[in-house]
Amino acid sequence: MGTVGPAQQVKAATHRAADDPIDRDPYNQIVASARTATSRSRFMGEAMRCIAKHFDSPYAALHVRYASEVVQDDCHFGPTNPRFWKASLQQFLTESLAENCARAKLLKSRQGNTKVAFLSVPLFDTSGPAIGGIALVAMGIEVADLKLRLTALESLCRVASVSAEFVGRGNTEPRGSGVSDKGLARAAQCESAEELAFWITNELRNRLGCEQVALGLIRGKAVRIVSISGLDQLPKRTPGMAAVRGAMEECLDAGKTIACPVPDEWSDDCPASKYFLHRQWQALAKGSSVASVPLSSGETTMAILSLRLRSDQLFTRELLDGARNRLEPLIPALLLAERANRSVARHARESARGAISSLTSPGRFGRKIAAMIALSALGWFLFGTMTYELTARCVVGSAKARHLSAPFDGILAEVSAVAGDRVRTGEVLCRFDERELRKEEAQLAAEWAVWERKHDQAAAADSPIDARLALAQQELIAAKREIVRGRIERATLVAPFDGMVVSGDMRTRLGAVLPQGEPLMAIAPLDQWKLDLEVPEHASEDVAEDLNGTFASHARPEHRYPFHVARVLPTVAPRDHTNVVVAEAEIEANGVELRPGMEGVARIVVGRRAVWWVALHRAVDWARMKLWW
Repeated sequence: MGTVGPAQQVKAATHRAADDPIDRDPYNQIVASARTATSRSRFMGEAMRCIAKHFDSPYAALHVRYASEVVQDDCHFGPTNPRFWKASLQQFLTESLAENCARAKLLKSRQGNTKVAFLSVPLFDTSGPAIGGIALVAMGIEVADLKLRLTALESLCRVASVSAEFVGRGNTEPRGSGVSDKGLARAAQCESAEELAFWITNELRNRLGCEQVALGLIRGKAVRIVSISGLDQLPKRTPGMAAVRGAMEECLDAGKTIACPVPDEWSDDCPASKYFLHRQWQALAKGSSVASVPLSSGETTMAILSLRLRSDQLFTRELLDGARNRLEPLIPALLLAERANRSVARHARESARGAISSLTSPGRFGRKIAAMIALSALGWFLFGTMTYELTARCVVGSAKARHLSAPFDGILAEVSAVAGDRVRTGEVLCRFDERELRKEEAQLAAEWAVWERKHDQAAAADSPIDARLALAQQELIAAKREIVRGRIERATLVAPFDGMVVSGDMRTRLGAVLPQGEPLMAIAPLDQWKLDLEVPEHASEDVAEDLNGTFASHARPEHRYPFHVARVLPTVAPRDHTNVVVAEAEIEANGVELRPGMEGVARIVVGRRAVWWVALHRAVDWARMKLWW
């Protein structure tokens, strides 16, 4: 499927077929209506209907004033109810008349993707002031086409405004004009703005008998010459081009038509000694008559037309005014063609220039304040610094935990504390069965008494060997008794310090024989906690010891706890299908709200970094990894 070129875009905006099979061009239809209309009010109504059909509009409205005569009219096409559009469009037209400028408003239905646009363009008298406006409804329009449609409507309304001046004369072409009626439709057939401007300048030169005709478009406070009659390519830096451009810019500054030499009827308004650049151009042209005419679209000068006659000819007011009145309707189409052919760089450059111009113009304090804020934000983004923080997942743990296990093989007889209980120093946690130990202690005590008697008997019988053996047996039994007594003492497990039982619930093991070393429970103090930080691998170079930060748990996010990074482990550990660098931090908290195993988010303050680096370094690193080869 082929692409649509600039010429087709211009045609779509300014040359849509009407219902008449004989003459489908809306420009020719408007001019033809002016020839046959008996009054301006009837002509403007016919022009409004012609424009509405050209845009396939279901409803259009007109308001125009001619001296004391006020013309108000509307038209409706299609199956929709005109009352549905009338109030909204009339209100839109009233607002546009108050602002006195072309306006567009895009609407979208609440259900579905139907898009409707309200377009409104002012109507101007040939002398300059606005005399009314036309508004219509455009169906199925997109945002990208909105400006093109508005420009096309502006061009048609300009033709209608000019043609209304010649209603009842039988001919809508003023004497001395260089552009025929068919020239108004030529805009839809040109491939570019330069082609249309080339046709305009050559047509004017042939019709007026000029030596040279030049057309330039306004660019800010400068003029860009787009065509000079007889030249396929414009010389960039020649004295003639510089003289013509200077005369155009002098006309732009003056804001009115300038002729040199000055016609007699203009001697008071255009003194010969005032406009130096036109006199300089005249001298360079060997005394030929030169003139520049400003061409407006609305109330803004958009182009400059410069003419040069032979030295034996002089310009007249009728000739210059006629050329201006008949050429101004083509200016919107010329600007539209130029926008359709501009490059992306030029589009961006012109958009930036327009934005700057709107900000530097008088008034618009809101935009200026917004622009200052935006520029300040941009400067801060490019040259400012901010605190760079790392966000890491973390888990609360105990900095000093005591693990208790079974002191010997025995039966668990009593459990006084389980996980979650707070205990004090010396408080009983659990107890093992001591009965077998007590029996063993009593048996050893009896055996010790027997060997004591034997020792006494051997000493009385003067038998030192037997006495020595009896004493050795007593010492062996005494050692066994100390072991049993130690087990009895350790059969009751007590809290070594104030804290909380963080793990272990032995209630289900009551009465079971536990082997020595079986884990029972763990106790941690309430005022000594640590954080296990899981720093993403991409930030491993930024995290280091002695950094500070704040921690908030998922359970109490409104509470912030400061912490200090104590150590960073040298290895990378896998966590949830990703690699992290584990760091330990000391947290300052009273322990009332914290529990072991709590998860939260930690923000580690790394230091001051450039704002743009903080915002973009992840994207830059990603691009480096993808494009490094």
